[in-house]
Amino acid sequence: MIRLLKIELKKVAHNKSFWILMGVYAFILIFVFWGVQAFINDVVKDAGKQAPIPVTKISLYSFPEIWHNFTYIAGYFKIILGITAIIFITNEYSFRTVRQNIISGLSRKEFLFGKLLMVGTIAIGAALFLYINGIILGLLNTKEITLSVIFEKNIFLFAYLLELFAFLSLSILLGFLLKKSGFAILALLIYYYLLEWIIRQQITETIGDYFPKKVISSLIDVPNTSLMKMFGASFREYIALPETIASIAYMTLFAFFMYLLLRKRDL
Repeated sequence: MIRLLKIELKKVAHNKSFWILMGVYAFILIFVFWGVQAFINDVVKDAGKQAPIPVTKISLYSFPEIWHNFTYIAGYFKIILGITAIIFITNEYSFRTVRQNIISGLSRKEFLFGKLLMVGTIAIGAALFLYINGIILGLLNTKEITLSVIFEKNIFLFAYLLELFAFLSLSILLGFLLKKSGFAILALLIYYYLLEWIIRQQITETIGDYFPKKVISSLIDVPNTSLMKMFGASFREYIALPETIASIAYMTLFAFFMYLLLRKRDL
């Protein structure tokens, strides 16, 4: 396992596109995390001037709610990591390193396992980045801090990790399938933002709720912030077991399809 991961890390060590996209992802999250609360409170302040009842400031970043809020917001930007993963895979075909790796002694299973290890590393790195920012902002915005309140809703970090890994698995499947980064990225964007939604409109909600994008995105529901509660809205504040099982099933299915492509296709 360590040997395969070292091989993959060497491939991205000098890949400028990979590190630029990772940097863009980190910069956007920092900008959003450190700016969204101030923006929302400015909006609420303006709205409160005309409201019949007093409108208080909203804290998105106090423990333990920060973990639900953070992971939900971060989910909107996982598309950047999906594009990064696609480029990582399609470069193997562009530079013909798929064939070279197999000739050099890697089995097709080992080659695929190395890619999944790298995708898992990206997901873990993103979750760790989220965790560090969450700890800093949580400490700055929580009045009474205890270890129990810090770790109370950490389950959302594991849900975010699962969401990322499942989404990145779908992304690299498209990379394996289409081989060209431009085509694969376009396919991901069309499917994620348009195609699945169109299909789901034509079928029953019971079936549509278990399509890949819907399942993966539903792992973390809209947070029940004080603003939501003010307007009487209520959303799920736990990680649902059906979505968790379905996401793991899709990850397994995506990996199986990737193996079939590597096994049957001429490299």
